[in-house]
Amino acid sequence: MPNRRHARRTHRDAAKLATAGNHQGALAVYASAAAEYRGCLAVHPGDAATRADFAELLADRARSHTAVGEAGEAYAAQRERVAIVTALETDPRQRSLARLDLAEAAARVGRYFTAATEADAAVSLLDETDPTDPHSPGFADLAAALARAARLFHRAADPDLAVGAADQAARMLIAVDREGELLRDSLRLAAGLHAAAGRTALARGAADLLAKRFPDVEPVAANAPLTLRAALQAAVRMGAFADPALIDRLCPDPAGRSAALTISSRCDLGFAAVALHAAEPAVDVFARTRPHPGLAWRIATEVHYLLIAADRQAERNLHLNFRDHGPAWLATLLALTVTGERGPIMADLATALADLCDRLHTRHAAADHEPLIIAATRFVKAHTDPLRGRLAPGRHEALPNQPGASRRNSAPGASARRSSRRASSRSSPISRAQRSWTASKARADNARTSVPRAVRRTVLARASRGSAARSR
Repeated sequence: MPNRRHARRTHRDAAKLATAGNHQGALAVYASAAAEYRGCLAVHPGDAATRADFAELLADRARSHTAVGEAGEAYAAQRERVAIVTALETDPRQRSLARLDLAEAAARVGRYFTAATEADAAVSLLDETDPTDPHSPGFADLAAALARAARLFHRAADPDLAVGAADQAARMLIAVDREGELLRDSLRLAAGLHAAAGRTALARGAADLLAKRFPDVEPVAANAPLTLRAALQAAVRMGAFADPALIDRLCPDPAGRSAALTISSRCDLGFAAVALHAAEPAVDVFARTRPHPGLAWRIATEVHYLLIAADRQAERNLHLNFRDHGPAWLATLLALTVTGERGPIMADLATALADLCDRLHTRHAAADHEPLIIAATRFVKAHTDPLRGRLAPGRHEALPNQPGASRRNSAPGASARRSSRRASSRSSPISRAQRSWTASKARADNARTSVPRAVRRTVLARASRGSAARSR
C-alpha cells in the first residue's frame, strides 16, 4: 500500500544525496519516491498535501536532472510540477517561481514558445505588487521575476521586451540593495541591447553601473535586434501590413516611460485579436519569401504570445468570437511550418497547433475535413513530441499556458464540451498520449528505481527505523 510518510522519507534521502553532489544516485531515489507519491494519489487523488509534497519532489528532481545534463527530463519534471501547483492554487509567489523554473527549463531545451509564455505568466501572477515602492510586500520577488524574465525574453521573444524588463529589474534590485547574478545579468542585457539598438545614452548609463558594481563583467554582445516594430515596419513597406497606426499601440518605445516589461503589458489585451488579423497576411508573405523567414517568425510568435496572454486573462472578444479568431490563429502558426526551421522549437509549434485544433473542434469553430485542420494534423503527426506522453496531465488538469487552459475562461457548458471531446477523442492527434500519461509516467519512474545497492541499503535501513514524517 503506498505510504505518504515513506515517500517523504525517501525524498529526504534523495535530497541528501543531491546535496552531497551525488545527483545520479539521487535521481534513482527520487524516482522511487515519485512512484510512491503516484501510488498515494491514485488512491486519494484529491489529497492536497500529497500533491504539494509531490510538486516539491519534482522541483528537486528537475534540479538533479539539470545537474547531470538531462535537460529534457528536467523540463518534463518542471512541466508536471507546474500543472500540480497551478491546480493547487497556492500562493501567487510560489506559482510564479514554479512557472519561471519551467520557463528556464524550456529555454534550455530550445522550447521558446513555452519559455516566453511561461515567463510572462509568472510575472503576471505578481501584478498586485507595487513596482514603485521598495517597501511594498513582494517588491523583491517582482524584481527577481523581472530579471529572470528579461533573460528569457532575450532568448525567446522581442528584444524590446527583454531590455524593458532588464531596465526595470535593475532599478528595482538596486532600490533594495540586491546585488548578485540577477542584477549583473540585468545590467549586462540593458547595456548590450540599448547599444545594439543605437540608444547610446541609455547604454552608457547601464554600462557605467555595470562597471561600478561588477568591474570584470562586459555587456552582452548583441547584433542589431530584430524587434516586432522593425518586422511590422518591413511588412508595411512590402504592402503586407495595412494598419501602420497599430504598430505604435503594439510596440511602445523601450526608451520611454511606457516601455513594455512583459508580453501582457505590451498593449491592451483587447488588441490581441486585432493584431492577429492585421498580421496574418504579413506572416504568410514573409514565411514563403527568402530571405525573410526570420520576419515571419518574429511577427507570428509575438502575436501568438499576445493571444496566449489574452486567453489567460479571459479577454472577452477573443473568448466570445473564437470561431472568428481561432482559424486565423491556426493559419498564422501554420505559416511557420514552411519556413524550413528545424529543432526543438518545432515540437513546441506542433504542441501549440494540436491544442488549437482541439479547441477549434470543441468550440465547433472548424470541421475535421477543413484544409487547415488537415494540414495542422499532418504537421503534428510528423513532429511527434517524444516528451508529450510524460508532459500531458490527466483530462481534469489543464496545461498552464495553452489556449483555453485558464479556469477563468470556462464558459457555460464547459463540462458538456469536455464530454464531447472525450467522445470524439479519435479526432485529436494528442488525445492518445493524454490517455496514456499515467501509465507512461509510472513506467518511467519504475524504470529509474534501479537504485545502487549501497543507496538501497541506506534507504531501507532508514525506512525500517520508522523515522518521523518530514516536517513541513
